[in-house]
Amino acid sequence: MRPRKSLLQSLFSSLLVPGIVVMALGVFIVYHVLKDEYDELLDSSLSSKAHLLIEIIEETRARIGGNDATERALSRLLAFENDARDPAERTLFWYLDSTGAVVARSASAQGLSPPAPLVPGFSTAQHHRVFVLAPRRDGAGTVIVAEPMIERNEAITDVVIGVVVGFGLLGLLFAIASFWAVRRSVAMIAKLSDNIAQKNEYNLSPIDRNNAFVEITPAIDTLDTLMSRLDVVLAAERAFATNAAHELRTPVAICLAHVQRLRTQLADPAQTANVAEIEAGLKRLVRLIERLLQMSRAQSGLGLTAVGADINPVIALMMNELQRRDVVPDALVLKPPTGTWPSRIDPDALGIILSNVFDNALKYAAGPGPTVVDASQHGKVVVSNDCDPLTPSDLNAIKTRFVRKTTLSDGYGLGLSIVQDLCTQSGCTFEIFSPRAGSSRGFAAVLTLPRQQTGAPGAQG
Repeated sequence: MRPRKSLLQSLFSSLLVPGIVVMALGVFIVYHVLKDEYDELLDSSLSSKAHLLIEIIEETRARIGGNDATERALSRLLAFENDARDPAERTLFWYLDSTGAVVARSASAQGLSPPAPLVPGFSTAQHHRVFVLAPRRDGAGTVIVAEPMIERNEAITDVVIGVVVGFGLLGLLFAIASFWAVRRSVAMIAKLSDNIAQKNEYNLSPIDRNNAFVEITPAIDTLDTLMSRLDVVLAAERAFATNAAHELRTPVAICLAHVQRLRTQLADPAQTANVAEIEAGLKRLVRLIERLLQMSRAQSGLGLTAVGADINPVIALMMNELQRRDVVPDALVLKPPTGTWPSRIDPDALGIILSNVFDNALKYAAGPGPTVVDASQHGKVVVSNDCDPLTPSDLNAIKTRFVRKTTLSDGYGLGLSIVQDLCTQSGCTFEIFSPRAGSSRGFAAVLTLPRQQTGAPGAQG
């Protein structure tokens, strides 16, 4: 199974990667445009120096003449320092006669030969940008101007570093803003997702739209419509089950009363046996109606109350009611609860849960060992009986509605299903085991009740 990618990671990477590419492309464009324009500017300056120098040289030669004094004058002309710059950054000048011999050179070029080859125009040689101004007439000399590349390289490097730092700060600001915006949007979607995840057959209320974007509002509208229709159908189903059970209660009770009265009036054993079977069927029908009413209440969302209270009296009351049943002596062992256990579980829901668990334990007990109801541990009720061990498939199946371990005449397979529904609603944990702990036989059901976390009315005793 492929790992799922988070929305935050997907959106952030989708924004960050193009941003990095754009910044790298921007630095590349700035570097090349700046280099071309800066080279063009400095080359123009280099050319201007050479043309200015040749004008001065030719004017000096014309005024002084072509003797040795001319060479000394040219040497003095070129022997100036290029301002106060570092010697490695100073511009070099040479003046060559028509034969190619060096007539004069700048002070920084003393001891240095002109870069070769002497090609008219611009060239780059020996880490210098060189401009050679060819003679403009016969007998004239050649001017060579060489400027170190270090200065223009440093300037371009500094500008590029500045651009990279600027883009980096801009990218960092963009990344922080994008992360914050994406995280905020993802948080809104997560809240919307949590709100939708809370919807179930007991909660089909409209979805909270405070965290919904305009683009997904139509989908939420559709989902709300579907849940509304489903809520109407479920409500109708629950109302039918509840009304049917209530309507059947009275006529069944009347029939059962008449049958019991009739049985007392019959003398024929065969007829009495037939009436007894009718009475047993009516009693079974009464239990079915009771289960249907419990199932209807469970489906209506019965589970938690708004205010917590001590539930140990409810457990004790249900255990007392169990003790008053027609049970064989020594077949039932009860360990009542002690102290207090504050919880928000609805007392009626807890009563239905315990009633079904108790009935299930008594109904399927089939061994010499007693049925044990142990509520002595705080927040826990353990119900166990003696019977043949169940297989794992049997344990999974008996939690399903209308599934029974055996085809007993008075069972409908609803009890543990109702218990499961009410435990899910109230936050209880319901576990079943077979065989029971410390034995190779039996069945055990463990009900763990939630404790109220805040504002508990009582402390544990």
